Amino acid sequence: MTVIELAEKHPTLEEVMGLARDGVVVLRRPDGSAFAVAPLEDFEVEVEILRNQPDFLGFLRDLSAEEASIPMADLRKDLGL
Repeated sequence: MTVIELAEKHPTLEEVMGLARDGVVVLRRPDGSAFAVAPLEDFEVEVEILRNQPDFLGFLRDLSAEEASIPMADLRKDLGL
């Protein structure tokens, strides 16, 4: 992890992203607040996008509240378990 104190340095976004190729970069502002920049895989980006979509989260809640339509015993029998 690389920590950059923004009170001392002012890297460009391109420089920060270059450092983030090797791991997390923490940018700390003079007021003490901190932000992280890290490399992401496409799947992680999709998860972040969906996590902030109320309609999608509602869909997941509704889906998880549904009752199973196939009894577990029947499913096990069909799968030979």
